[in-house]
Amino acid sequence: MKKNLLWQLLTLVLLVVPSLYLLYVWRELPAQVPTHFDSSGQANGYTGREHLWLLTLGLPLGAAVLLSALPYLDPKRRLDGANANFQKLRLALVALLSGLACYSLYLGVHPGTPPGQGLAVLLGVFFMFMGNYLTTVQPNYFVGIRTPWTLESPTVWARTHRIGGIMLCLAGVLLVLLAFVLPAAWVMPVLLVLIVGTSLFSYGYSYWLFREEQKVSGAI
Repeated sequence: MKKNLLWQLLTLVLLVVPSLYLLYVWRELPAQVPTHFDSSGQANGYTGREHLWLLTLGLPLGAAVLLSALPYLDPKRRLDGANANFQKLRLALVALLSGLACYSLYLGVHPGTPPGQGLAVLLGVFFMFMGNYLTTVQPNYFVGIRTPWTLESPTVWARTHRIGGIMLCLAGVLLVLLAFVLPAAWVMPVLLVLIVGTSLFSYGYSYWLFREEQKVSGAI
């Protein structure tokens, strides 16, 4: 119970930090702040300064509320909202969104900063945590590698999440390391390759495991 309270308090702190940072840099912000970037890391979408509260508070708070509601929406109650791992997942998602919000404000105040490296580090750290979380998540309809074959077999779910979680964690480590050595223009394409590659591998691996399980059971 005390550990869960700690994760909840940390989540609350991270919900507030971006709004406090917004107040701190308010006078230095331009009228339009970059909040969306293309595959090369260049800003291609902007948000007016007066609407930035949607990014700094609305988005992280909305994600926290949605995750808190998921256990109640699960028809089989497989998600345990009181579980420490689930609390950490909510904390990690709020941390990512709050970090991205703060980074957008930083880029607004420092317009010459290449955005790719910071984005890669934030996402890489998030991938490392998510990879670790995936190795422990139990079968459910909302969180995890939800393919037709993982949802059909608890064994396929467990084995897919074990390997898929390791792959995602390694992708996160690699992304953080490459962010400091690759040219800024390469960072976002590498990020996309890692995301797509890990997703395709996990999808294909779950299908292969299911087929092997069917062969052993004599179903095919």
